[in-house]
Amino acid sequence: MGKDSLEEKCLLEIRSGMYGEPLKTMGIVTTEGARTVYEWKEKHNDNEKETHFVMTLIKEESKAIVVRNGDVTSRMVFEAGNKTTSSMNTAFGVIDVVIHTDYINFPGGLIDGAEISYTLDPDSGEPIRNIFSIKRLLQNEEI
Repeated sequence: MGKDSLEEKCLLEIRSGMYGEPLKTMGIVTTEGARTVYEWKEKHNDNEKETHFVMTLIKEESKAIVVRNGDVTSRMVFEAGNKTTSSMNTAFGVIDVVIHTDYINFPGGLIDGAEISYTLDPDSGEPIRNIFSIKRLLQNEEI
């Protein structure tokens, strides 16, 4: 980390259309200039292994990069107003997807978090619309 970076362990709340209830988990938020990096782990049930996520937000490029390592492994790039392509390595094989990113709300101002609105268009199947958000919780609630 550079001299201008700040790293903080904190409680994160993650919301996604992919899961019902918001997920609360401990994570690390690193701020380095105009970049913000969120790092956290998820495990939704006993049948899956823990998944490690790293999301890098690059405000000056209107871009977010999400790397996921677990039962599904992927590196997805979200660029506001653009289409990008990615692939997800799953137990069923590799699934190629086109990502249509509507917008990215970056941390700053009143928001201590980020939000990404996008549509995943898999090479086989119906497009999936989702809004993903992550925010730092100020109180140290119990998980």
